[in-house]
Amino acid sequence: MKKGIAKNFAFKLITYLIVPILISVGSAEIVLRVAGYKPWQIENVDVAVEPKGNFFTKDSELGYKHLPGKFKVTLNGNYSFNATHLNNSLRITHPLNTYNQSSKKPEIWIFGCSFTYGWSLNDSETYAWLLQEKLPKYEIVNFGVNGYGTLHSFIQFKEALKQGKKPKIAVIAYAGFHDRRNTLLRARRKQMAAWNKLGVLFQPDARLNAKNHFTYSMAKLEYHEWPLMRVSALVNFLEVNYNQFEEGLYKSHDVSKAIIEEFNRVAEANGVKLVVAGINAGSAKMLDELSQEGIATADISVDLKMPGNNNLPHDIHPSAAANRQYAEKLDGFLEGTVLK
Repeated sequence: MKKGIAKNFAFKLITYLIVPILISVGSAEIVLRVAGYKPWQIENVDVAVEPKGNFFTKDSELGYKHLPGKFKVTLNGNYSFNATHLNNSLRITHPLNTYNQSSKKPEIWIFGCSFTYGWSLNDSETYAWLLQEKLPKYEIVNFGVNGYGTLHSFIQFKEALKQGKKPKIAVIAYAGFHDRRNTLLRARRKQMAAWNKLGVLFQPDARLNAKNHFTYSMAKLEYHEWPLMRVSALVNFLEVNYNQFEEGLYKSHDVSKAIIEEFNRVAEANGVKLVVAGINAGSAKMLDELSQEGIATADISVDLKMPGNNNLPHDIHPSAAANRQYAEKLDGFLEGTVLK
């Protein structure tokens, strides 16, 4: 009798609870796939570097930085560009042989990510190089590095000041996607998962404290995916939305703002003028907030969805044409305001 009751209960549980759940999950999976959502597929990184095979070296303060030297980088086996890094690891902004000349020109330091570095472009196509041509009375220094965020820029700035040099102007090329880089949350770790095959990387990781100031430490750039993400569009969809929630929970935007505010305090203490240049459409909110605080801001963004402004189908980064626009806009702002 008891066995019969147990079987009956199990049958009802399956019929009225488990089956509807399975139907709902299956329906959601179908709807999401029809809408274009897919299971997670880890990106295939196809980058070949000559002559050394490596492009970066470890750094105790920044996690990594460029190797010095001349490099040919080939993407997906069919698109190449040439990049030259100085002994201090930074990309050149004028011909390499002209660095042998002693320069006492006032300097303009530009900080940023791969957009500022000029990933997928030759040296002379980057907006930092083009700005140097427009401002020959100044020495343009390109601190841009692939994958860097605003926290990296702040650390670079402090370390560079320790070397005894001070620029006339420091430019932060800010993009909205830098927020998740500064807090190193799941969305950023997921984005970088394809690079884990090169070994575990370290990155600076910032958080707001009780006084609304930021603190940071070095963290492993590891990503732990959810079960079934690679086979289920639903699981991947839920994980993506959780990542967006996490970004708000840890106030990534506010962390970036606190970093820039501290950057500005350090700049003012050293007699350096700070300019925050919004380099993508997602920078508008930050520019507005900083402008209200009296920090100089400029919108130099370009519509990267417009054909010709990106390097597709080879690479999604800004094209040479986009970099010419960046240089025009930044030059116009600098010469019209802080360089008057």
